[in-house]
Amino acid sequence: MSKPKLTNTNLYRTYLVMELLRSQNEREFPLQLASVYFWVAAHNGCKQQDVAAAVGMSPSSVSRCVTWLGPQHRLEHRSGLKLVRREVDPVNPKCWRLFLTPKGEQFTNLVEQQLTMPIKDQ
Repeated sequence: MSKPKLTNTNLYRTYLVMELLRSQNEREFPLQLASVYFWVAAHNGCKQQDVAAAVGMSPSSVSRCVTWLGPQHRLEHRSGLKLVRREVDPVNPKCWRLFLTPKGEQFTNLVEQQLTMPIKDQ
């Protein structure tokens, strides 16, 4: 049986990035979670409320995603992904600032490698 011919390298790269997301010890990696992660990765140090506005999600949904991307999942028996950390904004203590953790920075580097590495016909 022959391999299917690669017809779109950009979509194949997207597939590889999605597989990286799924490799984070999660059987499922919802797109909402990915949207929040990638927005934070692209705007390291951003306000949590800015993420909600940018990705078109409610503040409570973004908060749940940030918790999951952080040290502890909202369900006590599950661990968080430890990709993002939340800090109180020094200017406005009612706001949260979101930053990549060292693990999040490493993961972002892996994603960038997938997006830029040469692709052989797969």
